[in-house]
Amino acid sequence: MKHLFSLILILSTLTSFSQSEFNCYHYDESGQTREHNVDFKSMLLDISFDVNEKKVIGQVHYEFSTIRPTINQIILDAPDITIEEVKLDGMPIKYGFTDEHLVLNLPVALPWEEDHTLDIKYEAQPEKGLYFLGWNDSTKRARKQIWTQGQGIDNRYWIPSFDDVSDKLLTETVITFQSDYEVISNGDLLEQKKNEDGTTTWHYKMKEAHVPYLVMIAIGEFNYLDMTSSNGIVNRQYYYPEKPQEIAPTYRHSNDMMDWMEKEFGVDYPWGKIYRNVPVADFLYGAMENTSSTIFTDYYLQDSREALERNYVGTNAHELTHQWFGDLISEWNGASHWLHESFATHYAKHFERTVYGEESFQWERYMEMTRAMSADDKNSLPIAHSKSGSSRHYPKGSFVIDMLRDAAGGDEAYQKVITNYLKKYAYKNVDTHLFQMEFMETLGLNLDWFFNQWIRKGGYPQFECKHVAIRREVLLNIKQVQEQSETIGLFKVQMPIQVRFKDGSDTTFLADLQNEEHSISIPNGGGKAIQYVLFNVNNTLYAKLTHERSISELIAQAQYANDMIDRYLALKALEDSPMKDKRAVLIERFNQESFYAPKANIVKQLANDNNGKSKLLIKKAFQDEDVQVRRAAIAQVDVITKELLPLFEARLYDSSYVNIEKVLVKLIKQFPENSEKYLESTEADAKGHDLFNITHLRLKVENGNDQSLPNLVDFAGPSFEFRTRIKAIEALTSLEYQEEDFINPLIEASVNFNRRLAGVARNSLVTLTSSLKDKYVIKQLIGERSFDKNEMKRLEVLESKLDL
Repeated sequence: MKHLFSLILILSTLTSFSQSEFNCYHYDESGQTREHNVDFKSMLLDISFDVNEKKVIGQVHYEFSTIRPTINQIILDAPDITIEEVKLDGMPIKYGFTDEHLVLNLPVALPWEEDHTLDIKYEAQPEKGLYFLGWNDSTKRARKQIWTQGQGIDNRYWIPSFDDVSDKLLTETVITFQSDYEVISNGDLLEQKKNEDGTTTWHYKMKEAHVPYLVMIAIGEFNYLDMTSSNGIVNRQYYYPEKPQEIAPTYRHSNDMMDWMEKEFGVDYPWGKIYRNVPVADFLYGAMENTSSTIFTDYYLQDSREALERNYVGTNAHELTHQWFGDLISEWNGASHWLHESFATHYAKHFERTVYGEESFQWERYMEMTRAMSADDKNSLPIAHSKSGSSRHYPKGSFVIDMLRDAAGGDEAYQKVITNYLKKYAYKNVDTHLFQMEFMETLGLNLDWFFNQWIRKGGYPQFECKHVAIRREVLLNIKQVQEQSETIGLFKVQMPIQVRFKDGSDTTFLADLQNEEHSISIPNGGGKAIQYVLFNVNNTLYAKLTHERSISELIAQAQYANDMIDRYLALKALEDSPMKDKRAVLIERFNQESFYAPKANIVKQLANDNNGKSKLLIKKAFQDEDVQVRRAAIAQVDVITKELLPLFEARLYDSSYVNIEKVLVKLIKQFPENSEKYLESTEADAKGHDLFNITHLRLKVENGNDQSLPNLVDFAGPSFEFRTRIKAIEALTSLEYQEEDFINPLIEASVNFNRRLAGVARNSLVTLTSSLKDKYVIKQLIGERSFDKNEMKRLEVLESKLDL
């Protein structure tokens, strides 16, 4: 029989901990809210483009109110923007510049609480914020696109603006472009007017105010499919016209996602009746939650086989969550950035729970903790800090919100707080304090202790746990052993603990922990034998535990723990145990588990075991329905025996391109005499998937087929998206290929705006320079190319690395 109760600790040693003892927090200079002297109410942006010069030609009209007693200047962000004219209330005014700003010198001082207009005519060749792709590609095969990425302060490079989260405004975009391209922006499309010169003018308008970095434009060759959720919201899903087969795998669950979020948040989708997803090439991140119109990197645009790997469902849910958390309510400053990203990560995880199940949810939460602790181990920055980084703003914050649900009294109470919070601050700015106070206002709950230790301070609790059976009781000892400092103290937590007895009964409870050491006595009147003791049941507490257990206890936990993650962690802890002690239970668990993580771990432990039953299990793993289990079998077998060879060869026809690639590499390495046969059998799949094809071509070259080099060099060029180019560059570098037909695309890639591509290209050029007999051939080829002003800045970085 299970008993769930909050245990009163019968013995506490050392000094009792009070959360008020430590009041020292990390200073966050970059997390301060930016001052401004006017409130921008609306923006009408009228723009066109010179694609050959990568230029924006624009006029922007602002309506604003003064919010200081006297205003003599208005300062806007406008780095490297050419200003042609500025008008205040229709009259030209004088202006000047600093390195980053446009300074408007007002002819007369403006009193406060007055409304005014501001018009700016300008041109820009933006270094950031807005990007041109493919318009000057000599091969004529690259996608021609224009797209924006404004977060955090990059829209200022193509719109003179007060580019900060602290000011929200209504926006309209009027965009004139060639008629045979689709033009997408925020809000409702009011008009689409064809012009006599072969262009079309698109007019979009927002009905509610939002932050400037959320203004977006995407231009390219797109089709779209409208998917309407049950709440009437149109999910407009864009795709490349030549790839309609990618619609269903990419956008699956989108309607359910929209309906689920409205119900979960208790607030309707806040941006009218349309929400768009737009794929673009070479995007800088996974995706960006621009208001009503998310842009995402087009490697998420996948057919059914590609979607076996990392698909768009989680990212789709993350960006849709941002339409509420980040767009509807927005941070005052970077110190509250977690109020955007932690919540988007958290709710995406919970939506995926409805799709993929509880065990997938447990695994994702465990991976969140693993990723976040790697950051916490480097420094003690808290979640609520502008410099905390993605590992804390995303996974750690998401995990902490799971604990916040419990601290608030459960899901129902927590959801009530969230609904009130979203409604109260709709279209406004928030910070951590305002969010925390909503628990007080809604539930009368003071969570100072929680926000102080988990949000405003860094680190995490580390526990040393022991247990022992004595007569008619089980004694548990728990110590907090993390290093304490001015910003990391003792943690106040409730740890779920289970003591399971060999007769199948158990005692499960929540232990209130806040001191350096706690001793807990569990009654065991019958003197029952312990099967195992499990601290931090279901890994629900963000903490690191040290708990010495016998092999028999780990085996029992792997067999009988209710939650997959507890069984997995027991299996993982058995990795260094003697095979004879664990083989039988590993085989049993493989046949009983349904989620891939425990099964893949078992494959890892048994892959090279010579026992007949282990060999049968590995054969079974090669044919498992889960792509990840098959991948584990491919990866973990060190030597391909005659017995396993047919199973490896069968995986050359796997549904997963990644699995085919991995098994092909392994087979050719161990059976080079069969290389030609293996390459021929995978030729068709390789031609259907660029990333796999690059490996396929490299293997051909390594096996003496130099005729494959031109295709490999082509993949390194600007006709392909950045991931493909990166892999091709790495392949050619490993082949020590040094011809000019490779060096030229390397130079072009090294000055690309996509930092990941540019970094790999620069490193490759450095490698080539160290091995070339005449390294100045690179300098000569650089001199023969033309670069725009932004590429020239990146070229300086390259030349400094090459020391030319």
